[in-house]
Amino acid sequence: MICSRLIGVTEHECAEIEAKLEAATAELDRMKFTLDVVGTVDLDTGLLNRNGIFESIQRAQRWLVRRGDVYGVLYVRFPDLDVSNTGDPSYLELMKHLAATIGAGVRDVDEVGRAADNSFAAVLANLEPGALQTVAERVLKLLRQVIEAPNLTGDFQMGGVEIMTASHTYGTVLDTAERLTTQASLGDSKLSTI
Repeated sequence: MICSRLIGVTEHECAEIEAKLEAATAELDRMKFTLDVVGTVDLDTGLLNRNGIFESIQRAQRWLVRRGDVYGVLYVRFPDLDVSNTGDPSYLELMKHLAATIGAGVRDVDEVGRAADNSFAAVLANLEPGALQTVAERVLKLLRQVIEAPNLTGDFQMGGVEIMTASHTYGTVLDTAERLTTQASLGDSKLSTI
C-alpha cells in the first residue's frame, strides 16, 4: 500500500485513499481510451493515431477525386519490438525516434502516425506516379541505419501502396499497405500500385 508509509494515517484511512486512487486511475484509463477512439492523436507520442491516419488518407483521397493527385501509404512494422510495457518512458522515446526517422525520409507535407504499438504509417499526398518507390528507398536507407545502432535490436518490414484511382476506401488502403508489410522480407519493402 502506498499510504501505509504515511505517519498518522490509520489502516481505514489508508484503504479509503487507495480505493480513491484506484478509482481515479480507472477513470483516467477510461478517458484515455475514449480519446484514443474518437481522437486523432496518439496520447502517448503526440503522433497521429489510427483514426488520424484514416483522416489523412481521406484527405488524400479527396484530392485524388478533385484533381487526380496520386497518393501513397507506407506502413512500417517492427515485429521484434517489445510492446509489453508501452507506458515506459524509454519505449515512448523509442517510438518518437522511429517516427522521426520515418518522417525524415518523407516530405514535410506528408503525415506520419502510429498505426499500432509496433507500427507506423506515412500518408504521402500528391505524388508523381512511381514516386512511392523513391520515397520507400529513402525511408529504407534511414531505417537500416537506425536498426544498426547498438541500442536498438530487431528489424523492420515495410509495405507501401500507391493509389491511382479513387475506388478504394481508406480502410482498404491502410489494410493493403499493412498486408504488404507482413509479406516483405525483414529489412526490406514490398510495394504495389492499386
